[in-house]
Amino acid sequence: MHKKLLYALGLCALGIGGALLFWPRSDEPRIDSADLGHVELDSANSSAPEIRTVKLPLPKLASAAIQVETVQRRMLQSTCTLPGRLDYDQNRHVSIHSACDGILTEILVQPGNPVHRGQVVARISSPEVGQARSEIQSRLANLQLALNEQKRHSEICSGVEELVALIRGGESPEHLVDGMAAETLGDYGRTLIEAYARKRSAIAIANGSREAADVGAIAGRIQTEREREKQTADAALTSRMDQALFDVSQKCKQSTAAAEAAQREVDIALQRLNALLGPAAPVVTQASFRQVKKDTLSNVDLVSPIDGTVEERLLTTTERVSVGEPIFTIADTSHLWAEADIRQSDWNAITVAVGKAVAITAPAIADTVFEGQVILVGRRVNLATGAAPLVASVATSDPRLRPGMFIRMTVPTSELREVIAVPTKAVVMHENQTFVFIADSDSEFCRVDVATGDQQNEMTEITSGLTVGDQVVVEGVFKLKSEILLAGEEE
Repeated sequence: MHKKLLYALGLCALGIGGALLFWPRSDEPRIDSADLGHVELDSANSSAPEIRTVKLPLPKLASAAIQVETVQRRMLQSTCTLPGRLDYDQNRHVSIHSACDGILTEILVQPGNPVHRGQVVARISSPEVGQARSEIQSRLANLQLALNEQKRHSEICSGVEELVALIRGGESPEHLVDGMAAETLGDYGRTLIEAYARKRSAIAIANGSREAADVGAIAGRIQTEREREKQTADAALTSRMDQALFDVSQKCKQSTAAAEAAQREVDIALQRLNALLGPAAPVVTQASFRQVKKDTLSNVDLVSPIDGTVEERLLTTTERVSVGEPIFTIADTSHLWAEADIRQSDWNAITVAVGKAVAITAPAIADTVFEGQVILVGRRVNLATGAAPLVASVATSDPRLRPGMFIRMTVPTSELREVIAVPTKAVVMHENQTFVFIADSDSEFCRVDVATGDQQNEMTEITSGLTVGDQVVVEGVFKLKSEILLAGEEE
């Protein structure tokens, strides 16, 4: 019984001792959850305030080379940048090829050589061309014969017409013989003059015996016979004159037609030769063809149709050349095409039109902007890329621009707007905040947070934070940024 009592008293003593051990002291303050929250907040608010103003001593001010500009409103335009590549201007890029079969006998230029329009760059020996030139020579000879024949018949026609006019005018045969001696009459002159002489003789005889017949000096039968002879001679002369005029007129027309046909044959032969020589070669005419030497009948000169540079040579001498086979590539690289792709997502935004200016940059050529003029806004969408072409012509003598080079084309997506804008180099960013520095005095500068908009031509639109007339720092900006960051670390 006593053991159980002692055991119970021991357990009570242990419980009281444990309670006293963990009982809080009366001199320690109690901290509830609300008091704990105030401490954390005070700790968070106890960080140093952000430094927004920097004042440079004279030595640092001199080394920073600070420059400021007055903030003003400027004309700015929203833009979009498209990827693309440079290519040859297709109007200034040609492939020199032969229009006939032959052997390449001479090459006169090499890749990289400048050439001018009409310059001979190679020569070909072509039997086909030689045959064409030989045919022209034959056609020209036939033409000359036809022209000579036409001239002779034309002179005969004119002479006969003049002779008939004189006969009808009653000129004497003696005068006709003297006056027409220098004219070309052929056989018609002798025949007509003889018939005219017989007519005049018959008239003289009939008229001379008429008075004698009236008084009975000669028989009336004889006079009647003489009158009949006069009429017969007159009719014979008229018939011969009409026949002569018809004959010479027909022969004149026939000779003219023959000459025209011969001329057409020459023209056809010349056209065939020019087709064999190619469109870039000088056009061969009758006058220029007569200057060709016999030993050069088969030679074909290949000429450059443009001013430019030899970009590529594809054949060497003694090689056989087929019709249409390219031999040289010549291009004028002072004009290039910048070809960009307009994606479907940009179609509605881009407002560029033919004739408008665009800015072109190349990653391989730093800090250089080239101007291009839009020549094509394509409507057909490439099935493979889902984009429509935008082509601009770039006129430049910069040798760094080369066909195939990757470029970026900046095109407008809005109309010109008047906005507050500062040089892009004046705008800096730190911890996702964009800001500029405003000059409060010659040596004191204040950071001003801004919101930016569009960029164009090294200018950035400021949508909030600045007003017209503010003095913004444009040179030495990063020096001021460094000073503020260092001052913040020291705090």
